Amino acid sequence: MNLQKTKPLSDIYNREEDFSADLADTLDALKVGKFEDAETEANVGTRRADIIAVGEDGTLVVENQFGKADWDHWGRLEAYARLKKADVAVLMAEDFEELMIVTCNLRNEDSNINWYLIQAQANSHNEFSFHHVARPAIDIQTEKKPDVEYSEFWAPIRDGKFGELFAGKPVPIRDEAWIMKTTRKIQICLYLNKQQCYIRLYFLKPNHIERRDKIMEFFPESDYDYEYKDTSTQTTVIFPVLDKGKNDRDDWDEIREKLVDMGTDIYKKIDESGL
Repeated sequence: MNLQKTKPLSDIYNREEDFSADLADTLDALKVGKFEDAETEANVGTRRADIIAVGEDGTLVVENQFGKADWDHWGRLEAYARLKKADVAVLMAEDFEELMIVTCNLRNEDSNINWYLIQAQANSHNEFSFHHVARPAIDIQTEKKPDVEYSEFWAPIRDGKFGELFAGKPVPIRDEAWIMKTTRKIQICLYLNKQQCYIRLYFLKPNHIERRDKIMEFFPESDYDYEYKDTSTQTTVIFPVLDKGKNDRDDWDEIREKLVDMGTDIYKKIDESGL
């Protein structure tokens, strides 16, 4: 896997408003629902929200920030989302502290709004990628729309046919690239793309690099194949599973079994590490 180095968004844009303008034209890339008619610097009371859009899934509010997300921007997002009676609220930044991730997850447990923390990254060619750092366990749109399509690949895993660890609610097709389990401030993600499948660990701050080094002592190179993929905003480790993916439909059962077996093994070692 050839993952290019990332660069700060401020190296590409002089102002956050300029990033918002570009993002408003590509909202589908966020994978939070179907929205259009996006307005940037939209009036909300006496303030302005970075993006407000409407569409099939209701009203979307997005607040953008270069660098690490702060609580001021989180507070603005909460205010805008509630005043606009939003269905989906997104805080986008290049990094997030763990307490904010926990807070977002708690909001999703007690709110009718779908709350997302999305990490924005740009590579050396100014190409963007977006990672859901926190998201609803299942979208409220999914609950109220019977015609939502679910991922066929993940269905047997979520139904518990491959064990209980990664079982859970159905995965909407728009989010079917990965599923996640968290333990000891480490996100263990099972990833599937068209040609490959792999496990990716995200180490949450603080002390993420030190903890990564200690955790990886439980995975000797003689027994495990992995590579570090650190960036300025992320500390991650990738465990390749198979050079097979969504395109290899005849091998889906093998892919599911290998993903879950390795994911379970990694999860248990981390969970039992005591770190």
